[in-house]
Amino acid sequence: RLFVRALLAAALACTGSFVPGAPAAAGPSVEVRTFGTAPALGAPDFVLNDRAVDLAAHPTQPGYWILGRDGGVFSYNASFFGSTGGMVLNQPVVAMTPTPTGNGYWFVANDGGVFSFGDAQFRGSTGALTLQAPIVGMAATPTGDGYWLVALDGGVFAFGDAQFYGSAAGSGIPFVAIAASTSGRGYVLLGADGSLRSFGDAPPLGGTPMPQGAVDLTLTPSGTGAWVLGGDGSVYTYGDAAFAGAATNATLAGRALARTPDGGGYWIALAPRDHNGPPVPTGSGSGKRVVYSNSQQRVWLVEGDGRVANSFLVSGRRGVPAPGTYRVFSKSAMSSAHGGRLRLPYMTRFAHGRSLAIGFHGIPLRGNGTPIQSDSELGQYRSAGCVRMNQQDVKVLWDFAPVGTSVVVLP
Repeated sequence: RLFVRALLAAALACTGSFVPGAPAAAGPSVEVRTFGTAPALGAPDFVLNDRAVDLAAHPTQPGYWILGRDGGVFSYNASFFGSTGGMVLNQPVVAMTPTPTGNGYWFVANDGGVFSFGDAQFRGSTGALTLQAPIVGMAATPTGDGYWLVALDGGVFAFGDAQFYGSAAGSGIPFVAIAASTSGRGYVLLGADGSLRSFGDAPPLGGTPMPQGAVDLTLTPSGTGAWVLGGDGSVYTYGDAAFAGAATNATLAGRALARTPDGGGYWIALAPRDHNGPPVPTGSGSGKRVVYSNSQQRVWLVEGDGRVANSFLVSGRRGVPAPGTYRVFSKSAMSSAHGGRLRLPYMTRFAHGRSLAIGFHGIPLRGNGTPIQSDSELGQYRSAGCVRMNQQDVKVLWDFAPVGTSVVVLP
């Protein structure tokens, strides 16, 4: 069924005129917007089995693939070569990259498992390794005979003819994407804070602090410039990258950015911020705020106009902290606990316990990179005091709640 849907979507792709910056197609799960010379080609107009996590451009013709978190692939003016949409995966997939010919693609899961389709050759993975942090991005070499994986902590893993040129591990900054230099003798890493780290022959590009966090990176054809996408759909340009527009929208979140082969335009994939959970409880205050219901083990992100931007199941501790109104007072992209034996991604502190601060953070990771609880256990009391969240959800909260944001705790 997924294969038929992908072929049907490709067959129905629009190739006529378009309005720059206008939605190419809107659906419950993903929307693609076009800028510059990028043509409007479409997006799924039905609810995906799982949310979209990446958009990868065809390297030789205007077209792209949309990747779902379950490994479902949707093709637009690009051939469909297979997916894992019908498989049960150990970990969700997070990123996709095409081969240089456009006749195949790879994608990678959180645990570093690599899946290859079409003329993409499997050159190895970290699926059997003990990782310090989950994999978040992938880039291929110009020959198509190798690829790099980047982890949340900035660690880089090289396979096939990809060479290791350094990493940002130990920097204390979470990373979200990697892009290969034009020659393949270097790469650029994108930090969640908007910083850009260049290695090998990749030129230094700078970086700008991004209020809503950075989510994706695409280099120009020359390799001397870059477009960076923010979580709010904003676009930052560096070097010879030309700004063609942004997709800021209060109801949508930026997910991925990919350029046309000539570099004259780009597509931005957006996902709705709206949630499918219960309404925000009454008596939760007003204005922009984070609402945490201890009894429901659920968090709501509420905009200033009262609209619920998102809602997630969490794992906290019964009765902790006491009901009341707090404010975010500090944030750490990566924190630790238990003498450094556990790492806590995207710590957002808002209250004080008897000896330590209380905050929202990703499910703690052991030294080998494995989480101490599963996503399916969220909604249960499992924490000693802080509020645990899915790794993707906590990044959304991190972007939503700068220091000073109100946090309302309900019984």
